[in-house]
Amino acid sequence: MNLIPSRSPATGYLLATISAFGVGVSTVLGKWNLQEVEPLTMNCLIFSVAAVGMTVGWLPFREKETSLKVTNRGWMWLIALAIVQCSAVWFYWLGVQIMDPSLAAFLNRSRVVIALLLGIFILKERLNRWEVIGTVVAMVGIVVMRATLRLEYTPGFAFVLMGAVLFGVTELLSKIVVRHIRTSVLAYYRNLIMMVLYWLAFAVVGGSFDGVMVVWPGIVALGLLGPIVNRLFYFSALERLEMVKVSVIGQIQPVFVIVLSVTFLDMLPSLREMIGGIFLVIGAIILVAFRRRMRQSFSA
Repeated sequence: MNLIPSRSPATGYLLATISAFGVGVSTVLGKWNLQEVEPLTMNCLIFSVAAVGMTVGWLPFREKETSLKVTNRGWMWLIALAIVQCSAVWFYWLGVQIMDPSLAAFLNRSRVVIALLLGIFILKERLNRWEVIGTVVAMVGIVVMRATLRLEYTPGFAFVLMGAVLFGVTELLSKIVVRHIRTSVLAYYRNLIMMVLYWLAFAVVGGSFDGVMVVWPGIVALGLLGPIVNRLFYFSALERLEMVKVSVIGQIQPVFVIVLSVTFLDMLPSLREMIGGIFLVIGAIILVAFRRRMRQSFSA
């Protein structure tokens, strides 16, 4: 079902920008929710909203050729992706709960560096000159952010950085999974599996529903916006533009988070923290723009 018929590159740029803005909105919404609820509770609820939303809004209207069947190997990679992504999202929101969401958005750009390093160590890729420059600039940004970080943000910094490492792993896994499963089916099953995993963790840890009734509109909005609407615009942008262009536009997401955080949360990073984040974003943009394509010979 093609909701956005125009295939022009201009439409692609617009969709990619909307997707980046939507991710920024999601981050600020998440911070607002986390002032009342725990990250695990929020994750359980937003992925439940996403799973139900896709079941009602996508499943009955999917294209006829879209089969829900998945091979055994596809299931293996899909479950691995869902487990790692569950951990990544959990760590990210743990960090956002503690620190300024703008800093978290900046630091999360380090996932680009992680994905590149995984390509080097696992896929035996080589760095070109621009990738070396981008990595150095990004690492300088991380060091500056950490050196100037407010003491109370230290645990949050560690959580977000750990989440970024795991997000880097999911990028590698995603490149494998999409060889076996269509993206729309992948998104559907991923939301279902992540919902189940979070509720299992909720039962084991002994989660709490305290505060849910205060922020339930934000939780519903985040569940629809994050895993569904943002991904729709992202995939629609990919249909119209090369992945590198969509990825470059995606790196501006922290800019939207800063504007939204100041407007709605009255939160702003210090100048030195922001300088470190800007270095990190510049490094990520260089890496995305000049990154080599991962080897297709990697065994799936």
